[in-house]
Amino acid sequence: MLSLYSLVAASVGILELHCSCVVKNNKGYLLSGPSRSGKSTLALALARTGLAFLSDDRTFCSLRNGELSAWGLAPSVKLRHEARVWFEELAKREPTEVEDGESILRLNPEGQFGLKRAKFCEPASLVFLDQCQEPKFRVSRMPPSEAAERIDKELMAELPQLIEEQRKVIHRLIALPCWRLQYGGDPEVIASQLLAHLERVPGGASQCR
Repeated sequence: MLSLYSLVAASVGILELHCSCVVKNNKGYLLSGPSRSGKSTLALALARTGLAFLSDDRTFCSLRNGELSAWGLAPSVKLRHEARVWFEELAKREPTEVEDGESILRLNPEGQFGLKRAKFCEPASLVFLDQCQEPKFRVSRMPPSEAAERIDKELMAELPQLIEEQRKVIHRLIALPCWRLQYGGDPEVIASQLLAHLERVPGGASQCR
């Protein structure tokens, strides 16, 4: 279903983002990054602080009556097997499937973790993830031009008229606060620090090592 939706999304002005998304009071925090950047793990950690889980890995955005809206399709979260280190509930779980030769756990965050779930939201911030090996937390403001460039790298090739519709959505997205998060270490610690930052600081940068 997801693959079919991805194919037709652009034709109706929907932008597919390589993002996870969590929600607080209908405001969505989009976590963007390439594979192995920790989107799913960090989204799960944020949801465990009380936020609602909206989507894992793929988030869809569009303009509805001039307002920016985001939603997801898959009700599950996909975690790499090493995520067991960070979440006590996963410590004794075995992989549920293999994808591209890698063992993964696919879980229902609502049914198996008791987390809240959101069906849609109004995007409030974009956070671009740069994961590192050492413990680290640094958030800095990302210029709109760089945010647009990062989004562009993930887009599927489309016809010119479809690209124009997607561009309208991207323009609205990059007008939101966009952040670069350089981080490493315990995702639950990072989630608490990130949420505090997003709620406290509309601009600028913060750093904690």
